[in-house]
Amino acid sequence: GGTGGEGGTGGDGGDGGTGGDGGEGGTGGTGGDGGAGGAGGAEEVDIGPGPDERCSGCARLAVPLTEADTGTLFQFDLPDLIDLTGATVTFRVKTYAGTGGGVQTFVQNGGAQAWIGLPWAWTDLSSLQEWTELTIDVDAAAAADETMTFDKTEVRRIGLRVDAGITGPWANPSVVYVDFIRITRPGGAGGTGGDGGTGDGGAGGTGGDGGT
Repeated sequence: GGTGGEGGTGGDGGDGGTGGDGGEGGTGGTGGDGGAGGAGGAEEVDIGPGPDERCSGCARLAVPLTEADTGTLFQFDLPDLIDLTGATVTFRVKTYAGTGGGVQTFVQNGGAQAWIGLPWAWTDLSSLQEWTELTIDVDAAAAADETMTFDKTEVRRIGLRVDAGITGPWANPSVVYVDFIRITRPGGAGGTGGDGGTGDGGAGGTGGDGGT
């Protein structure tokens, strides 16, 4: 029989498919908020006398008033308890620097009476631009004490308070001058005059002899 034919050549393989696109990258996260800044330090106030201050012999009371219901007490302890029945206490004061706030004056018992004080009378700093005498009538203040706990016969302290009150603005520092604090007692009654002396009149003299 005849010779068989040669086998055909195999076909070329097909091209590979195109690879798919890569996915998009994710969105970056939001950065965190910055931390809060620290609180600033409190401003230090110079309460020393200014270059234009002149008050020879005065007490200078300087208080850095910066917020409501704050203040400073200036009190003077007496060496012994004293009886202020019928007395008047006078404070001669003047505001050098002050807008809001006021001055309160008081007299106060000792520890045995739990340091009861009165009358805490209020005077605006703005009304004390000139020398002013603030007075406490001790009898009247004691009579107005609704608690009836103040003993005017045993007073240990006299003083005043420079206070912010409830509204500003305030001078910082607020400065009050004190010229004097004086206690005046009522004068005593004058003495009764003595009775006039008594005595008998002297005898009349003897007449002279007649002339010759």
